[in-house]
Amino acid sequence: MFDTSSVCADVTILDKEKAIVQVIPRRKKVAIVGFATNTLHLVPWNDPEFEIWGLNQGYLHMHRRSDRHFEMHQPEATADVRDPDYLKWLGEVRDFPIYMIQTNREIPCSVRYPIEAAIEFAGPSKRDYFTSSPAFMLALAGMEGFEEVHLYGINLAIGDEYFFEKACAEYWIGFLEGKGVKVYVPGASSLLKQYRRYGYAIDARPQQSFKLLLTSRRDEYRHKAELLSNDLHTMLGAMREDEAIMQIAEGIDHGADLVLVPPLPAPTSGT
Repeated sequence: MFDTSSVCADVTILDKEKAIVQVIPRRKKVAIVGFATNTLHLVPWNDPEFEIWGLNQGYLHMHRRSDRHFEMHQPEATADVRDPDYLKWLGEVRDFPIYMIQTNREIPCSVRYPIEAAIEFAGPSKRDYFTSSPAFMLALAGMEGFEEVHLYGINLAIGDEYFFEKACAEYWIGFLEGKGVKVYVPGASSLLKQYRRYGYAIDARPQQSFKLLLTSRRDEYRHKAELLSNDLHTMLGAMREDEAIMQIAEGIDHGADLVLVPPLPAPTSGT
C-alpha cells in the first residue's frame, strides 16, 4: 500500500450505496490516470490542486495513492493476470473510495457507482453510453463539478479499446467541454487527434496515398494473374487433348480400329 502523501485529499465515504463522499479540501481539478506509459510522466502527482483518480491495476504505476479508484467490472472479470494480488489489494484499501458496479463486503471501501445519475447527467437524451472505465470517470467528474479534467495514461488506441472504447471517451470529453469544463489531453495521447484536417490535405487519413498505390499494384497483379490463369487452363486443356490423341495413336499401332461415332442428336422438348 502507498503512504498517504501530504498532497492527498482527505476523502470520507458518507454513503456507499448513494456514492456520497466528502473531500477535504475541495478541489477544482482532477487527473484521471490510466496505464499508457507515454504520458504518465506528466501526471501532477504532487500538485495539491488536483485529485488523482486511478483505475483497475493502474495503482501499480502510482507515485502516491489515489484519492479515488475505479473498478468497473463484473466480479468474475475483476481479477487480472497482470497482478495476481489485485483482489487482495482492493480488500486492503481503507483510506479512499473504490467505485464499483455494486458494493462488495470483501472490499470495505467499495462505493456503488451512481449509474442512474450519470445517465441523467447526459441531458434530455439520457444517453446510456459507457464503454470504458474512463467514460464513467469523466461523467462523474462532470457530475461533481470539477472545473478542469486532465487525462494521463489513456490512449485507447489498440485492439478492442480502439474500436469499442475510444469514441465513447471522446464523446464524454466533448460533453464536458460543452458544459464549460476545461479538459486537458496530452499531445502524445491518441485521444482527440486527427491525422490531418479533412479536405485541407491530400492525405486526410494515415498512409492514404501509400494505400492507394498498394491497392493499384494489387489490382494490376490480380489482372495479370487472371490472364496467366486463363492461359494456364488453355494449355492444360491442350495437353489433355494431346494425351488423348496419343492414346488413340497407340491403340491404332496395337491393332485397334479407329471408329468415328456421330454425335447424338439433341433431345427435343417433350421427350
